[in-house]
Amino acid sequence: MDISIIGFSAPEIGNFFAKLILWLVTVTSSVVAGVILFTLILKVITLPFDVISRFSMRKNSLKMEQMRPELEKLQQQYADNKDLYNQKMMALYKKNGYSMFGACLPTIITLVIFIIAINGFRNYSEYQNKKYFYDMSIAYNNAIYAGLEIDEEYIYINADGAIQINDEKILEKGATFTPDGKDYEIIIEKSQSQFTVKTTNGYIEYKRGIGADGKPEGERKFTILSLENAINSEYNNGLINADGDTYAEALAKNPKLTASDFLSSIGSDKAAVTFDNNGSSFLWVKNIWVTDSPMKNPVETDWEKFKSTYKYDIKTNDDIGAGGYEKLIAGLADKTTAPNGYFILVALTAVSSLLMQLVLGKSQKAQMELQTVNGQGAQTQKIMTWMMPIMMAVFAFMYTAAFSVYIILSSVISLLTTLLINAIADKKFKKAAETGSTEVVRGRIYIPPKKEEKTPAKKDKKKDKTAEDGFLSGLNDKKKHPRGRQK
Repeated sequence: MDISIIGFSAPEIGNFFAKLILWLVTVTSSVVAGVILFTLILKVITLPFDVISRFSMRKNSLKMEQMRPELEKLQQQYADNKDLYNQKMMALYKKNGYSMFGACLPTIITLVIFIIAINGFRNYSEYQNKKYFYDMSIAYNNAIYAGLEIDEEYIYINADGAIQINDEKILEKGATFTPDGKDYEIIIEKSQSQFTVKTTNGYIEYKRGIGADGKPEGERKFTILSLENAINSEYNNGLINADGDTYAEALAKNPKLTASDFLSSIGSDKAAVTFDNNGSSFLWVKNIWVTDSPMKNPVETDWEKFKSTYKYDIKTNDDIGAGGYEKLIAGLADKTTAPNGYFILVALTAVSSLLMQLVLGKSQKAQMELQTVNGQGAQTQKIMTWMMPIMMAVFAFMYTAAFSVYIILSSVISLLTTLLINAIADKKFKKAAETGSTEVVRGRIYIPPKKEEKTPAKKDKKKDKTAEDGFLSGLNDKKKHPRGRQK
C-alpha cells in the first residue's frame, strides 16, 4: 500500500531587515523577544534624528510664540489676502531666524526607516509561516521515513531534523549489507531501471529510479510493508497514534482503517505537535505572524489562499497539493477554527499613536495656528491627530500581530523620548531664566536672540532696514498719489 511524503520546499528569507529579525529570534529563542530587540535597535538608529527633530520643533515653538503678536496682527490685516500674508510671514521668519525645515530631514529619514521596517516584517512573516509548514512537513514525513532503521550514514537525519536516504552510497553498495555497529540489515534490490531499499525491522519499502548514467533519478516512492514490524522501529520506538493506540488497537476500534490512513494520521499528529511547539503564540494571540483579529485563524485552512497570502512558489520537486496540505493541518482543528485574536493589539496601536499625536500637536500648536492667515493649519492638525491613529490601526489590521507589537513599542519609546527631550529643554531654559537672560512668552520660557551691538550703518543698509520694516508693517502696501498725497 503506497503512501506519499509531503515535499514542502525550505523557505528562503529576503531583505536585510527580515534576516535581522530572524537572527534576533534565533539568538533569543523567542519571537517576542526578537521583535522587541528589533524595535529597540531601530529606535537607537533613529534616536539622533528624533532628538534633532524634537529639539528643532521645541525651538520653533518658542520662536513662534515670540512672533505671535505680530503674526496675529498680520492675520487680521491680511485676512483677505493669503498670498501677501505668506510673504509677510516668511519675511518675519527670516527676521527672527525661524526655520520651517529644521525638523523635515530627520522626519523623512525616520519615515523611510519605518517603511523599510514594514517590508522587513512582511517578508519575515511570509518566511516564518512557510517555515512552520516546512517543519511540519518534516515531522509528517519522518513518520513515514521512520519505517526504515537509521544508521547515520546510509539512512540519516540532516540538520533540519529530516530523515534522508543517501541514494548514491546505497547504489554503490548495490546489495544487502549490515551497517557498521548495527544488528540489522539494509536490504537492497536493484534492477536496470530502479532500486528498492528496506531494513530488517522496518515497515516501509523505498523505491527510486536509476538513470542511464547509473545515478538515482525520478520520484521517490514509499510502500507500507507491515505495520506489525513498527513496534521494533529503533527511531520511533513503537508506532502509536495520538490516542496511544497501535495499529492493531486502532483497527479493532475502526475495522475500515487502512494502514496508510493510520500512518498518515500519525504524521498529521506529529505535524500538529511541531506547530504547537514553534513558540509563535503571544498572550491571547495564537500566531503572532498573523493579524490579531477574530476574522483570522492562526492557521490558514485553504491551500490556494495559503500560497497567495505567503507567496509560496511551487518548486519542481514539490508534491504538496490540496490533499497534502489537508494532511498537514489535520491535527490542528483548534488552530483552523479559533480566532487568532480580538483586535486588542490593533486598538493599542491606535491608542499609542493617538497619545503621540496629542503630544506632538501640543508642541506644534503655535505653528498650526499661525502658519496660515485663517488658522486653517490648526484644523488640519486636529484632523491629523485622528487620521494617524486610524492609519496605524489599518496597518495593524493589514499586517501581523508582531508588527503591531513593533508599532506600539516604537510609539511608547517615541512618546517617552519626546517628553524627556522637552523636560531637558525646559530645564535648560529655566536655568537660563535664572541668569536673567530669558523672558516668558505666553506662559512659556523663551530665550531671546542676542542683540547685536549697534554699529554705524551705511546709508543703503538703513534704507534696506526701513524698507523691510515698512514691508512687515504694511506701510509699503499703501499707494501714494502722484502729487505726494496718500491715496
